[in-house]
Amino acid sequence: MKTTVILIRHGETDWNVVRRFQGLSDIPLNDTGRLQAGFAKNGLQDRELDAIYTSPLLRATETAEIIRGDRKIPIYPVQGLREMGIGEWEGLLVSEIDERYSGQYDLWRTAPTQIRLKGGEPYTETQKRAWKTFWEIVKKHEGKTVLVVSHMMCISSILLTVAGLPLDDIWQYPIRNAALNIVEVDSDGKAAITAWSKDDHIPDEFKIKQPFGRQ
Repeated sequence: MKTTVILIRHGETDWNVVRRFQGLSDIPLNDTGRLQAGFAKNGLQDRELDAIYTSPLLRATETAEIIRGDRKIPIYPVQGLREMGIGEWEGLLVSEIDERYSGQYDLWRTAPTQIRLKGGEPYTETQKRAWKTFWEIVKKHEGKTVLVVSHMMCISSILLTVAGLPLDDIWQYPIRNAALNIVEVDSDGKAAITAWSKDDHIPDEFKIKQPFGRQ
């Protein structure tokens, strides 16, 4: 009996475009983000979904609702799927972080587990709650297919853990907005990744550059 969990990062927001850190700020999708969610909906049209779980943040719930469309399935907002809180960096542009916190952005890009932001959540703690939530969903829907809509740090921590890779490798495997990531869990509880940031359902002109990369 196989359980399939499809993890999708929310669609694009205006803050994604300008490389402004969102964290727990409740930012809505922009027009491109809504289109991306629609493309994801089309990419999943042949898959039967039994339930949808989402981060409670607006950019994720909007994405989940667009993907659900006319399907008669429930959407469950879950705190464990919210984005990583980034405290004093929240709302700042990458350029502003460089100015105020010399060297810290480069550390974020190479070893995010070493960053301790005032008022923020350590990445290892994000991983713990995301991993716990993932398995709660799997156990509740054994043998079913479930959609999970969440955020870059949260989804990446789950995938890196399944793959046996260190959390600090996150930026080597970026997840694009509205990309599909699929984890299958067998009856023995063994998880395997069958898709990682698969976004061929989205036309190239609607894809954002690698998130928070140096330009």
